[in-house]
Amino acid sequence: MFLLCDDIDTLLFFCLRLWRDVLPQCDPVLERLLLVMYHVYSKDIKPKNGGDGKSVQWKFVRTIWNDFVCGIVVLHRLVLVLRRKDCSFDDQLLSSAIAKCKQELKSLEDKLRSAKDVSEANGFAREVIESSVSHFWKSLFDGREATRVIRKRVLRDLFEPISGKTWDTEIRALTLYSPYILGKDFAKQELKNEAVRLGVGFSLHVAQLMFLLCDDIRSMLWFCYKLWRVVKREWNPNSPVVERLLRVIHHVYLKDIKPRNGVYRNDGSSVKLRLAGTTLHYFQFGVTSLDLLVMSLRGEGSFSDGRVCASMVEEDVKKIEEKLRRGEAVSEANGFRKEAIECSIYGLWESLFDKEAKEATQTLQMIKNEILGDLFLPLHNEVAPPP
Repeated sequence: MFLLCDDIDTLLFFCLRLWRDVLPQCDPVLERLLLVMYHVYSKDIKPKNGGDGKSVQWKFVRTIWNDFVCGIVVLHRLVLVLRRKDCSFDDQLLSSAIAKCKQELKSLEDKLRSAKDVSEANGFAREVIESSVSHFWKSLFDGREATRVIRKRVLRDLFEPISGKTWDTEIRALTLYSPYILGKDFAKQELKNEAVRLGVGFSLHVAQLMFLLCDDIRSMLWFCYKLWRVVKREWNPNSPVVERLLRVIHHVYLKDIKPRNGVYRNDGSSVKLRLAGTTLHYFQFGVTSLDLLVMSLRGEGSFSDGRVCASMVEEDVKKIEEKLRRGEAVSEANGFRKEAIECSIYGLWESLFDKEAKEATQTLQMIKNEILGDLFLPLHNEVAPPP
């Protein structure tokens, strides 16, 4: 408001657009925003008698319109959830929503910082304004709203200067943005994000195991083959989770392990093979659960409680992490760099919920066959795996 106060019409039409079109009327968040607008306008801006013509800051304010809308809508949804104590949003989901709400506010604050000098020169004093409007928000969950008479008077006094005037075409044309945060698909989208994160977690553990076993390439390849066989589901041969784990194994092997020209067979087997073997159980159950979760989120399965499934997978990821902690120094000494590998494989999992075109299925199968050949051809003529 202080940015736009060099032109009262621009300021008031902007406020009117926010109040009238972003949320349903009589919304508790909207009511308080209206009271804040009225308070700031009547106390700090109206006495200045700002000039006519388009505000010089309008072009900048227009670029952050969506940030305003997003912040207001997300806050509105969050208040609704908290007011009705919606059981469909558990603590983890609510925490995620609150964190994202804070991110939206922080993003808007960062953008406004570039015009801070202008707003302060026009009279904006953050601490003073905060202390004078905070009482409006303290009653947010008390159920006390402004009466119809008060609302009518506030609207009349606030927007009287633009009554009967033609809308500014640029302000009227501003689009209304509906963020996904706390929307109808928010829980599903959060689970998708969680599935991607868990897939990356499994991949990092696989990569760490490969570095742990790379003192004996044969042992490492046999372990990777056994791991792939354990997690591969016959009833879901095209599992996007298993496919990505296989591609991670291939990527790490070709990029980080094979170029080292390590010893193929180091007097029997890797010294850490026994430790690696203790993780197979958790990979088997964790990857299977993640596969079920992904199928459900893709609309291909009937699994109903995604949050419980995600928690089960999280436990398996943590169990593997605990097991591998004993070999962390060895894997790092052999070249394992968590951050670098995460950056290089994240793209594989980011596309987890992108449906591959049907015509690409044959191509994907050819790629898979090539990967299997690259990885496990050296083992093809082996009589038996290492003990």
